[in-house]
Amino acid sequence: MFALRSASRTDGVVARRLCSCVAAALLLATLRAPAAAQNVLSFKYTPAPRAQIAIWIEDGSGQFLSTVALTEAVGYRGIGNRPGASDMNSGYRWPYGRREGVLPIWAHRRASAPNAQLFPRVVFQSRIEGLASRTTADQSLDSYYCLQFDAKKSALEELDAVSCATPFSSDKGRYLTEQDVMLNYGEPYEPMPGQGVRQPLPLKSLYPPRMDVTRCTAAGCYDHADVARFADDARAVMPDIDTVTIATPAGDTAQSVLFTVPASWPPGDYHAYIEVNVEGDYNQAWSAQRFPTPTTPMADRDLFSTDYGYPYRGQPSIAWQVSFQLGAGGDIDAGVAEPAGRSSWDYWAASYGAIEPIVTTSADPNAISMNVPNSGIDRLHLDAKGRRFTVQSGKLATPGTAETPERPSVEPAPPPGAMAGTMASPADAGVQVKAAAAGRPGEPSNTDQPAAMSGVDEPVRRDDSTAQTLTPPGPVRDLELIKHEEAVHAHKWVHMRMRAVDSALPLHAYEVRVATEPMTDETSFIRQGRQAKNASDAKEGPSYLQLPTDVPAGEWIEATIGDLYEQTHYYVGVRARNVNNQAGPIAFAELTTPKREFATVSPCFIATVAYGSPLAREVGALRHVRDRYLLSNALGRAAVNVYYHYGADLARWVRPHPTIRGALRVVLAPLVALAEQVTD
Repeated sequence: MFALRSASRTDGVVARRLCSCVAAALLLATLRAPAAAQNVLSFKYTPAPRAQIAIWIEDGSGQFLSTVALTEAVGYRGIGNRPGASDMNSGYRWPYGRREGVLPIWAHRRASAPNAQLFPRVVFQSRIEGLASRTTADQSLDSYYCLQFDAKKSALEELDAVSCATPFSSDKGRYLTEQDVMLNYGEPYEPMPGQGVRQPLPLKSLYPPRMDVTRCTAAGCYDHADVARFADDARAVMPDIDTVTIATPAGDTAQSVLFTVPASWPPGDYHAYIEVNVEGDYNQAWSAQRFPTPTTPMADRDLFSTDYGYPYRGQPSIAWQVSFQLGAGGDIDAGVAEPAGRSSWDYWAASYGAIEPIVTTSADPNAISMNVPNSGIDRLHLDAKGRRFTVQSGKLATPGTAETPERPSVEPAPPPGAMAGTMASPADAGVQVKAAAAGRPGEPSNTDQPAAMSGVDEPVRRDDSTAQTLTPPGPVRDLELIKHEEAVHAHKWVHMRMRAVDSALPLHAYEVRVATEPMTDETSFIRQGRQAKNASDAKEGPSYLQLPTDVPAGEWIEATIGDLYEQTHYYVGVRARNVNNQAGPIAFAELTTPKREFATVSPCFIATVAYGSPLAREVGALRHVRDRYLLSNALGRAAVNVYYHYGADLARWVRPHPTIRGALRVVLAPLVALAEQVTD
């Protein structure tokens, strides 16, 4: 027996080494389990209209790991880091005022991550931070932001998507310098009504600057040289900002953002957060009466900052937290109804950026309403299971897998640069389908581990052995951009059509991106392109455009892209992505929007002739009805188009005849009276 053992000692050593190798391999496989077993996280929620949102992930110790999604107003339009006092009024596409309270919990958590950086702070070029009116040559044309010069229409209840028709020039600002800090450069701040001070500003900001502007150097432009650096500096601080930035989701519409778990993340406890803010979200405790428009220090404020717009400081941002485990086996399905807490919109408050508990008793002056629709906690609506924010996971799908649902959620095995995005419902997107003959540990970049979207509740499964053999969707064919048929909207809406792609797996989404710079490949598609918006004049503005994914291959898909500008050359890119997050080839098309016909006919032709001036009170009332009530729906737009077609010629015929003009005033009197009643 001893001899046998001696003879087999070498074999035993080999066996032990083999067992050690196997154990090590099993341990390594266990450490990499999240990538195989729970390789995608699906974040589901249904927001109220106008919600600004951030979604992110932290590890079990509370260390920030990655931003999953960040709405465009913060990530691209720079509302958290632009010129103007942080407590300045707001309005429809209001151009000034650092909205430091928009998503402060996310901003602080991101900045607390190892190796995280802050952004350069943007201030006015030469104005005091509380002034909204120009005091020097410091402006250039602004295609997005504007000031509404009708004080009444700038009130919260009067906001609409056609309020700012007149071209507006804004001060894009400059970076705050160390010398400014040494000189105590500050902003007006009113901690209590009538008790204003000037607070020195720190050099850096928690939020990115605007990325939607190119420095204008033409005659008559006065952009600071720093404007040319805004976009590059934002990307340097937050490399994944293009990928994670999403369009504002459609209100009251279920959303689902998916995130690919990096293979380097170990098994263990994790926390997902969603922070939601709605500007001007008042209740009894957080109201315009309790927090009115700041007016002091008086020397630091002007008429446009005190008499126009509305106090934006309603209920503060609210955050929900869902805890889950990676590598624990099985799929994740966790959700919560009650929020983790709230933050503050007050940049100068000691608690700014912290998660504070929410007290829901009406006796508490800081209470947040539990039951008011589209307010407070109801910024996220309850789902069928009584949850407001959920996290789910699953595996990738394979062709013919029995467990694959009819419309599965995205399960990525993503190529670089995959898109993060939200989906609006087809009903909100203006989509039509026509049948036709087929013819850092701190903040890792999501460029290689992207988020994506789906609107489905059930996770998808796969056999890992076939993951590398799956086929991506086919190419988008016959992509075409067509001038919109409605003259009143042709300058800002474009009709798009294409054929549905062929795909071995169910489609997750069609990614539609719009740019004013050429898009020619994957990199420019993500970096230059912004998610297409639906064509809408809704009060809350346009939201993300979703195309249907269940149209048979070869049939036409038609939709209308909105939120465009007149006489601008646009590049549109579209590609399909299947439920495994594999993307097909990108198809590109181009179109130049026409001159804004509405601008040349914006006065009501016949009413202007009847009352003698486009500035007449009666004309203004009729114009208000047109803009607010007729242009907001298809039937009304059709009527306006007919009027525009015949009205100009009729007005030219009537103008020389005073008697007919008088008769027109008699005919129009009842309509004017009704319009004024509606306007009031």
